[in-house]
Amino acid sequence: MKNIVRFEINKRLDFKNHSIGIKYRKKFLKGSQFFNYYKKLAKAKNEKKKWEIFNKETARFYDKKRKFYRDLIVRQTQELWNNVELKYISTLEKIHQKKFPYKRIFGILSTAGRFGYNTDNKWFACPYDSPVRAVDTAMHEMMHFIFHKYFFNAWQKRFSLTYNQIWTIKEAVTVILNSECNQIRFNADMGHPGHENLREKIKKDWLKYKDFEIVLNRACEHVKNNKLFVK
Repeated sequence: MKNIVRFEINKRLDFKNHSIGIKYRKKFLKGSQFFNYYKKLAKAKNEKKKWEIFNKETARFYDKKRKFYRDLIVRQTQELWNNVELKYISTLEKIHQKKFPYKRIFGILSTAGRFGYNTDNKWFACPYDSPVRAVDTAMHEMMHFIFHKYFFNAWQKRFSLTYNQIWTIKEAVTVILNSECNQIRFNADMGHPGHENLREKIKKDWLKYKDFEIVLNRACEHVKNNKLFVK
């Protein structure tokens, strides 16, 4: 079977992942390396200046003399992923009762410190410094891909949710991975700070109903009725 996910190092897409991180910069500890770095990116006047800042920040990683290490990281990450992809995709389809809708997605090993994705261009970012962390992150991000395809817009409209509300629910439902993919994940899926109560509700509902649409409906009703995560 041909792999769906192909891991690679792509400097341009790494830069795009850094750029996505600008709006989430306040999530980093104030005064930390990444906080100060993203603050500089946010203040940059144009894309050219942002690229210059990014280029300087990542110069060591992209040094031509370190190509051997970069190639090794890609091979190790791909090898680890190849051992779990079939089981993971099967589990993802069972959770959602939907077929995984993509034949190829690129896993970009990124230097950003936080990891975004682009469903239109079919890529997600994951840590460059650990194949184990990269694979765990891949599972988290790929659950977003199936959520966007089948649920994001439809459930936002059905429950009249704000973008931030459905975005938060999309992030919170990854807690299901901890029960259904426990044997193929190295670490637990922790989610985002501030989502703990919603994730706990989703976890309990999943263990009770084992039906994704029921769990999603209940999460949307909970967020809507309690006016949570409006903006």
